[in-house]
Amino acid sequence: MSCINTCSPKSFWSMVIKPKNKYSFTVERSFHISKAVIDFSSRPRDNYGVYLHSAMTSLVVDCGDQKGIILCNLGNQETKKMLRPEADLDVHFQTGQEITLYSAKLHPDESTNNLYQTLTIHLSGYEITL
Repeated sequence: MSCINTCSPKSFWSMVIKPKNKYSFTVERSFHISKAVIDFSSRPRDNYGVYLHSAMTSLVVDCGDQKGIILCNLGNQETKKMLRPEADLDVHFQTGQEITLYSAKLHPDESTNNLYQTLTIHLSGYEITL
């Protein structure tokens, strides 16, 4: 496995996860997700069309029998600075794996649930080309 990072040719890989969509596929070429970033233009707006200042979302993967695995939580809480709008990841998927990637609104506390949205997330990384 260590040879993947040092010996194999790599090419750029990217994917855009849109709100309310699940992207299911069988991995044809092994790939690595290095970065997840919120698309700020996908933030919710108020009744006047003004972007809300705070929004949070989770990047989630279903991989085989494992469902609802949170890869990262992303947010732009300008007042609390708890969540960042981007996350560095180190996630590998191998050829033949069946996966589903999606943006999810996950939070049990109803008082803050309006901040949690399914936002657009941009993923980037590299594909292993042999």
